[in-house]
Amino acid sequence: MSSYKNNVHLEGNLGKDAEKKFTPNGDVVNFSIAVNEQWEDKDGTEHKHTDWFQIQVWGPLAKFAATLKAGTPVIVEGKIKPETYTADGVEHKTFSIKADYIRKIDYSAPNEASETKAAKPAKKKAK
Repeated sequence: MSSYKNNVHLEGNLGKDAEKKFTPNGDVVNFSIAVNEQWEDKDGTEHKHTDWFQIQVWGPLAKFAATLKAGTPVIVEGKIKPETYTADGVEHKTFSIKADYIRKIDYSAPNEASETKAAKPAKKKAK
């Protein structure tokens, strides 16, 4: 019998500052990220598309997630979580991501000092 996995890996930018809420089940932090896609079709026409994903963060990771600000590029890994709710007598289904891992992405160019420091081999002591 095969084992199926519910895993997702997203890279995108926060749409607005993360929001922390207090619940009977513990603190939760919610935020959304925009995942942008660009491509060129066979005629050379450039296309852009953005998908938005709702992220939920529970447990110890919530403390870090609460510090995230709008525009921050991040990597989020977790599980897709289906949810249902009723509005005006109609049942709706949505999906969010329950994050297990979050990392900020630093796209800035490394400065010369850090490049030099990283490139130098360790000095050996003279005998």
